[in-house]
Amino acid sequence: MTKTRLNVSGSASGRASRQRSRTWGGRRALLALAPLFLLAASAVAQTLPPAVVAVVDYQRLLRDARAAKSIRAQIEARQQRYQDQIRQEEQRLVEQERELTRQRGVLSTEAYAQKRSEFEQEAARVQRMVQELRRELDGVSAAAYGELRNAIIEVVGGLAKSRGFNLVLPSSAVLLFSPQLDLTEEALAALDRRLPEVKVPDRPPER
Repeated sequence: MTKTRLNVSGSASGRASRQRSRTWGGRRALLALAPLFLLAASAVAQTLPPAVVAVVDYQRLLRDARAAKSIRAQIEARQQRYQDQIRQEEQRLVEQERELTRQRGVLSTEAYAQKRSEFEQEAARVQRMVQELRRELDGVSAAAYGELRNAIIEVVGGLAKSRGFNLVLPSSAVLLFSPQLDLTEEALAALDRRLPEVKVPDRPPER
């Protein structure tokens, strides 16, 4: 029993010694690599230019640009047209249902069930039409505003380059800034010259 305990103790001691040796070896390797990490971080820092920051009111450009106003006018006109179409279909369904209710007392059970089924199918068709019109309106609106957003990025990028800025932030994300750093007015004027209007497409683009 004594020999067994001594053997177990000796084995555990050996493993602990080897573990300490490996741990110390790993630490020495990390210490040896530390100067390389510092040199790499220093090199990256030296290659990055200092930030020269400007701000722009992005939401104002999306709201007040001439192109944005033209998009809103077209979308509102199309929305009104769709609503008139939907109201006509809904009124037609109301009249059909009223007539079906009036005929219920004179139709056979089978005939009434047939007409009721036809009415429900027509109501489902109108509902699908309404959903399709909404998807269409969302799709053409997204396409038109996508064109406007691309123009904003190009205009702001050109202004930033000409003025020596390499970072442009939305003004809504900045707590304090000097008015001299605000490119909004220049961007709005340049955007109106470059893209005075955006035509809303008749159909959403194919995906």
